[in-house]
Amino acid sequence: MYKYLFYDTIRLNSGAGGVLNVSDLLLRRMRLCKGDRIQPVSELHPRIFAAARRLRASRFLVEILLYNYHRLRALVTGEQVFSLFPNYFLPFTPFGRHRDSIVIVHDLQYKAYPEYFSRAKRLWLDWCLRRAARSQADVVFISRSSQQDFERYFRHCEHATVIFNPVDATRAPAPAASGATASALPADAKGAPDRYLIASYHYYPHKNFIGTLKLFERMKRAGLVDWLDITGNGAAEVQRMADAMGPEISRCVRHRGLVSRKELTQLYCGAAAFISLSAFEGFNLSAAEAATLGVPLLLSDIPVHRELFGGYAFLVGGDACDLGELSRYLAEHRETRPAWLHAEACAPGTVARRYLTLKREAVSLAGAVQ
Repeated sequence: MYKYLFYDTIRLNSGAGGVLNVSDLLLRRMRLCKGDRIQPVSELHPRIFAAARRLRASRFLVEILLYNYHRLRALVTGEQVFSLFPNYFLPFTPFGRHRDSIVIVHDLQYKAYPEYFSRAKRLWLDWCLRRAARSQADVVFISRSSQQDFERYFRHCEHATVIFNPVDATRAPAPAASGATASALPADAKGAPDRYLIASYHYYPHKNFIGTLKLFERMKRAGLVDWLDITGNGAAEVQRMADAMGPEISRCVRHRGLVSRKELTQLYCGAAAFISLSAFEGFNLSAAEAATLGVPLLLSDIPVHRELFGGYAFLVGGDACDLGELSRYLAEHRETRPAWLHAEACAPGTVARRYLTLKREAVSLAGAVQ
């Protein structure tokens, strides 16, 4: 039986967004796995965690203090303890090169869009990722594309692995999904079939909402869809872009804000397609949720979308998207209802077991070498 400390100190960062959601889901599923003891540091040190939250202390400082305490304790007692850090940072330590650690690198967005990050933040991220590359930790990338981005700027990691993000989505039977979706619609839209695209993600510049609006406009004029439904933050920014396209389009854009997981699943299941024309992604969790539920995908033609959704999604190369091909894709998808190739690899239980296997293999190899 192995002991894992999960550094959920990322919860101290209120702006963690999707990374925090992935971290929480991974922790929950790892704790359900039999044969291993998984403990979040927030539960092991509740007073320290509460004080850090009250004082608004940096999660990096908390991780440095707790990691070095447990590392020293393990050296003294001989106890085997592994540490998992869910977002790029390996604490500074005089006790070795983190062979007892797992660190997740989600993406290098700051390299693709440096203008959205301060110079100090970029230097900090460069330093942290360079340290990860030179460590003996298991460095986990959430896609092969993300790993390739990393290796373009930093050295190859000694222990690198690709493990897809866990995707928490349950396929609902068609009749139930249809009725449930109707309950999620505005009152004036319940009387007729509702053909809409779903864009379930927060507003960020790299999400390319203007590209999404333009493709929606073309599809609407061609009679393929009637509405564009958007969830998440950024309603004001999206509304300004929609208003600039004229009332015929802006009145057909419904920004629902933050919705519950149940309502989001209903929206996925009732959509004509999920749309995401991002200029950059490390994984695209929303697209993976939609694909797990069997929803057609309209995605930008970027490396990670080709890696994860090639053969399943319709990839949009630019403004000259062929609507005839797109229409045939939607019709074929409705007819064949293909399964997403990576659905099982992204199942939360599968992902949790992959993380636990990393250190079991390391322990077994060390024993074989001795």
